[in-house]
Amino acid sequence: MFFYITALASCDTLLFEEVPSNDPEGNFESLWTTFNERYAVFDQRGVNWQDLYNQYRPQVNSNTTDDQLFQTITSMLAHLDDAHVSLMAKGKTFWRGHKEFREQTYNLLFDFGLIWENYLDPNRTNINNQYFYGTINSDIGYLFINHLSGDEPQFIDEMISSMQDKKGIIIDLRHNGGGDFTNGEVIVSRFAGQSTLAFSGIPKNGPGPNDFGETTDYFIQAEGPAQYTKPVIVLTDRYTLSAGESLLLYFRVLPNVTVIGENTAGAMGERIEKEMPNGWVYSITGQLIIAADGNSYEGPGIPPDVQAVNTFEGMEMGKDEVLDLAIERLQQ
Repeated sequence: MFFYITALASCDTLLFEEVPSNDPEGNFESLWTTFNERYAVFDQRGVNWQDLYNQYRPQVNSNTTDDQLFQTITSMLAHLDDAHVSLMAKGKTFWRGHKEFREQTYNLLFDFGLIWENYLDPNRTNINNQYFYGTINSDIGYLFINHLSGDEPQFIDEMISSMQDKKGIIIDLRHNGGGDFTNGEVIVSRFAGQSTLAFSGIPKNGPGPNDFGETTDYFIQAEGPAQYTKPVIVLTDRYTLSAGESLLLYFRVLPNVTVIGENTAGAMGERIEKEMPNGWVYSITGQLIIAADGNSYEGPGIPPDVQAVNTFEGMEMGKDEVLDLAIERLQQ
């Protein structure tokens, strides 16, 4: 337990910040206050956090059970519809704050196994079930990025070298689960020309609604022994999340890139984990991301240049219609 000194009245008297109590009311207040002070995107999500306090706080009292408290908190957090918001409690199913991620209504409209078996040429590479690359019809490069966690992607220079003669490359970010956005920086640097602003990050750092820290700008710039500057198509869907969206913000400022698919999940800011007095762990979005075009896509997600989505009928036939569209455009 940590105490924070707030004032020194005398050599014998110290005033301390009140520590939240480990009871239903204290746990609710602890979570609500942390969101109130550190959550960065209330405005972007159209949520009045004080109104939600007035709505849900009366539902919690000293007799509230853990099940009731969990239900009340998740009902309140659901208004944010934020894929970076979550709640994990012992003995309960991990709760995700984005409705589509909970219900997964459209999850089966993408299946990388279908692409691996039906589209990629036999000479293909699987790196730790994270990066998959190869060619389609021998003249189009393809890279699927499952997530961006872990070590720096050392394969990228070998891949770029092997694809210099291809007429185009498809970067597939559908169902990308996020991870370390700096790994995305490494990948996109092999497609870059001159240094270009991709996006900016502004952290929430105080209790007031306008208490934000200094802006950090993130630039795309060329690195590595070679770059690929021919046409590139990036594929997205509603499950493209977090660092996957940051990678898209990098790619979309390049003049040779076209984005095809759906709006992304719309959860780009830094995900921060916090703990309630009872040990439950929750996460918040602690940063506002502004794209190079001046817009924040927190909530609605980053829109593609061309809207396209697979159909269940096409999937049953072994066809990825979004990928087919990308192939057709590159062949033209």
